[in-house]
Amino acid sequence: MNFFKRKFSFHEEDGEASLEDPSSTTIAMPAPPSAFSFQSIANKVSSTISAPTSPARSSESLAAALERSLQHDRSRGAPVMPPDAKVLLVIDNQAVDWSKYFRNPNEFPIRVEQADFPELDVICTENSLTVEINQPGRDPRTFYPQAAFVGPSAAHSQQSKTILRSMIAAGIPFVNSHTSMIAFMDKNNLKKQLRKLVLPDSSRIPLLPTIHYPHFHRFHQPTTFPVVVSVNEGYQGIGKIKVNNSEELCDVEGMLQIMGKGDTEVQVEPFVELKYDLHVQKIGNDVKTFLRRGISKNWKSNVGSSVLEQIPTNERHKQYIQAICDHVGRMSICSIDILVSKEGREYVHNVNDVIALFGESQEDDRRNASALLRAILAPPPRLPSRPSMERVAPRYRESRIQQNMQRAPSVEKRPVEIIEKKELKEQPSVTSQSSFADDTMGQLKRTFAGIFGDVS
Repeated sequence: MNFFKRKFSFHEEDGEASLEDPSSTTIAMPAPPSAFSFQSIANKVSSTISAPTSPARSSESLAAALERSLQHDRSRGAPVMPPDAKVLLVIDNQAVDWSKYFRNPNEFPIRVEQADFPELDVICTENSLTVEINQPGRDPRTFYPQAAFVGPSAAHSQQSKTILRSMIAAGIPFVNSHTSMIAFMDKNNLKKQLRKLVLPDSSRIPLLPTIHYPHFHRFHQPTTFPVVVSVNEGYQGIGKIKVNNSEELCDVEGMLQIMGKGDTEVQVEPFVELKYDLHVQKIGNDVKTFLRRGISKNWKSNVGSSVLEQIPTNERHKQYIQAICDHVGRMSICSIDILVSKEGREYVHNVNDVIALFGESQEDDRRNASALLRAILAPPPRLPSRPSMERVAPRYRESRIQQNMQRAPSVEKRPVEIIEKKELKEQPSVTSQSSFADDTMGQLKRTFAGIFGDVS
């Protein structure tokens, strides 16, 4: 009975009369938060059950309420972009939200569209590029990117190379130059070119020797074992197998013949017993080196447990990266993987033009990469405003009048000065002539006075 009384008294503020007698009410002390109480359960149930005489609080289901809450969170997390916002295409999976690195209210707006290669549908012309993103559970989005960036977790395949070529043909800017991107699409040919480079100290880049099969049919017997077989430019340890003898090599050969049917690209490299491996990465002007030691029994250092630490970068390794950048063109992001054998010899195992994230500096590396992209999308600096022709004309006329006024007195003074100088020159001759006439008359007077006497 008390349960229904409480429920009816709950709607007292809505105009319903309370059936509870104030004199019979008892004040219950609240239970501690950690204690189990039937009273709290009854209160929760009573808050969800409507009284027989009152209307139901809500007719929507729990799923609808959840969906509305999720939509509210999505709308709050994705701010509305102005129509003049720059559009950046980030090709990466959804593990990291790259849009948070471009939310700066003090700078120009950047709209980030993030998707992986399999989710992209690209339409390319000689002057423009249209991208459509088809992601599960979301409506298709069509836009025109003004810049693009390939993230560290993008899916690499033959399809990805085709999409990148179309973007390059449309003139979409990337962090690296187009010439370097085209060179890195064929790493086997690039490595052959890098072997011929001569460094300033007359040394060469110590690339690991390889045997390349562009269209694999069968193996040529290697001279030494063990070897590492890579299929289709094995990436991050995927698509690689260690072969210890000729029997295992025959087994791998049969598998590749059935799977590839002559369309598989295969590489064979000598196996290096590692002491540790190095990853040297350049992002903008920042160069970092990471040392990794595998502590598991797996022959791949990136499989199983390993110890990673950041060490100072060797000047020799900086020369390697600089030589690669000079050869292929401008590169803001470049990295090399170096294998160090137990004898201490170094072998450059791989070169990359895609950012890789290691250790505790991952957040800093993402921010450095976003700064490079922001510089690409930055609008050109505004030129100083030129005054209009209406303002220039009166000023020009006033200056011309002032110049004429300054020149006019000087022109008028020149004849006056010349005349005054002529008068000054003529005055001495006149005075000399008058004095000469006075002397002559005086002499004549004195002569006549002596002869005829004083005439006066």
